[in-house]
Amino acid sequence: MSIQIYRDITFVFGPPSGDRYEGIKSTALRNDESFSKSFRDHMEGVFASMKEEHLLDDLFSLCFCKKINVNRIYPTYQIWAKQNGELEKFYLRPEDKFAELPALMIFPSEFTSEVGAKLDFAIDPEDAKFAEFVINPIRKAFGFDWINIFGAYADEIDFEDVLSEGEKVECVETANGSWASVYRYRGLYFYCDEVQNLGPFSQYSDIQEKLEQLYEHVQNDKFNSISYHLKK
Repeated sequence: MSIQIYRDITFVFGPPSGDRYEGIKSTALRNDESFSKSFRDHMEGVFASMKEEHLLDDLFSLCFCKKINVNRIYPTYQIWAKQNGELEKFYLRPEDKFAELPALMIFPSEFTSEVGAKLDFAIDPEDAKFAEFVINPIRKAFGFDWINIFGAYADEIDFEDVLSEGEKVECVETANGSWASVYRYRGLYFYCDEVQNLGPFSQYSDIQEKLEQLYEHVQNDKFNSISYHLKK
């Protein structure tokens, strides 16, 4: 049994500051695209650089004073379908209503030591060292206004069972790669997308708000569309 408290930890990145922000903004306006689209393209390069340079390995090793290999990262994003004052930098035009925030998932149970062994201590984002040695250096290095952290506890419902044994009752995929699925499992409903797994819900209607956010996001993005929709 894993010693880890969290099954996965997600970094959600706020907009950048200064010249970096102005450069992404100029690209979006010049190409007649949303800030979210230009920011996502920019972050693909940032994530590739972080992986190539083993940045997270180095930061976690510094944090815990021993060599640590993160081994797997999963780039994704979080959608805000309604305007939010904290995300004003995303709204370049009066009609802009949504924001797509780049995110990066890590998986503590897959962390290993220098010799390839599983860690004998837990990775806890609530630990003050996590902010000091991991979050703050990333924020300063790449000029982000802020970075939010979300964790899914390891002892929550095993969504692998939901995915493998549950019935998929609704699935939405968009042209830019976003997706959301709803599963029925043991008489309950579960919601999954790139960033989060939610549930159980006793009523299907409890999940409708999440799906409506995705539909509104697509409707407000002229570069996006629904590419696949399954509903049973």
